[in-house]
Amino acid sequence: MSILLQPLKCSACGAPLKAKERDRMLLCSHCGTLSLVTAGKTAPVGFAIAAPAVESRDPLVYIPFWIVNAEVSVTHEKISGGGISRMVSGQKQMRGVRDFYICAADAVPEEYARIWNMELTLKQPEIKTVPDFAGSERVVMTMEQETAGENAEFIFLRYEAEIPGTLQELDYEFRVNSTKVLYLPAYKKSTSYQLGV
Repeated sequence: MSILLQPLKCSACGAPLKAKERDRMLLCSHCGTLSLVTAGKTAPVGFAIAAPAVESRDPLVYIPFWIVNAEVSVTHEKISGGGISRMVSGQKQMRGVRDFYICAADAVPEEYARIWNMELTLKQPEIKTVPDFAGSERVVMTMEQETAGENAEFIFLRYEAEIPGTLQELDYEFRVNSTKVLYLPAYKKSTSYQLGV
């Protein structure tokens, strides 16, 4: 049995890339471009780096999030015992075209990622971007692009199931329009994180 190993090259300049452990985003030391690794090949990917909106003395790290832009349309739903309270309480709905935030780093404990995904999706932060990581650690991105789309759909379903009333039937269409990567600043203290947006 033989294995042919092909070196990964920058999607912009073609320079060889060095991989961190399981990182799906590789930074070119030659031109500074981030490339997405999919199926053993590199491809360009839209990405941005958010500026911290709060200060802290704890170390600043950048956590990768997939931003999944999707269109959600509900054609039928049946709710028992809560339909009126949904309307009266002004409960937000995840309908139409919206961005879903999906934490893409295994290094972040699941309890943080789950809360951040829902909170950021519901209340989209205002983001000011910066040109680079300014020497701060970039957390390894481990989630594939396709998995991010599946997780975005799961956030929609979880939200529909958790708001007032018992959801009995739901017919919907969830269509992913685009995906990009956003690195959000966070402050790390031991094993806990606090988002800096």
